[in-house]
Amino acid sequence: MKINYGAVLRTFIAILGSLIIILPLLLIVLGSLKSPAEAAKLDLSLPSKWMWSNYKTVFVEGRLLNGFKNSVLVTVSTVALTVGAGSMCAFFLSRRLGRWVSYLFIFFFAGMIAPPSMIPSIKLMQSLHISGEYIGLILFLAALYLPLTIFIMSGFVKTLPRELDEAATIDGAGSFYTFFRVIFPLLKPSIATVTVFISIYAWNDFANTLYIISDSSKWTLPFSVYNFVSQYGTEWQFVFADLLSVMLPMLVVYLFLQRYIIEGMTAGSVKG
Repeated sequence: MKINYGAVLRTFIAILGSLIIILPLLLIVLGSLKSPAEAAKLDLSLPSKWMWSNYKTVFVEGRLLNGFKNSVLVTVSTVALTVGAGSMCAFFLSRRLGRWVSYLFIFFFAGMIAPPSMIPSIKLMQSLHISGEYIGLILFLAALYLPLTIFIMSGFVKTLPRELDEAATIDGAGSFYTFFRVIFPLLKPSIATVTVFISIYAWNDFANTLYIISDSSKWTLPFSVYNFVSQYGTEWQFVFADLLSVMLPMLVVYLFLQRYIIEGMTAGSVKG
């Protein structure tokens, strides 16, 4: 029997890649249910006693509900603002012709590469009196993720036939009506893709939130891990339980929207 070495190599790489993801996750799951002494070993052994009370401790003493409320507010607002503004920009850039439009697209694309400038951004927010407020963080994150949104959505808009726009124009529809009633409902795959990416980025954001939000009562869910470590030191069982609690909401979002993601990411590869 002839051995397909290519298939064997691909299978080995797939298994290796899966282990790289699964083993750390398994370490966290098992560690979250161990006693302090067992969790401190950071190994994959089963707990001698399953400590489900670790999650109760994390929720109560780690103030997860307050962090969850703040994270939902910031994440939902960031996604809504980014999708709304990004989809309109993508529609404009994909339907207009001209060299200046190409330059404008390159300008937005450069935003995916250039690092954010925190000091000028904070100074601007201070002058607008929104530094330390949710609105300042939401606007900053929306501006940060807008280039990626435009890049993904513009590729999808280009697959939609221009005849849709022309038919709406013949019927007397303006640009805004054409976009919101004809084009936007067809962007579901790209909207789902952007929603997953932006939700994960905004939900897990730490550094930007730390710079912009100084009030600990307004901190988002990832900060519960930071506060918990500073309070309990090396009690890893609580840290692991906290990490899983932070991870679970985004996992649910991904599972609900995963069937749209591949379609949204590959839509721009073939122009209709």
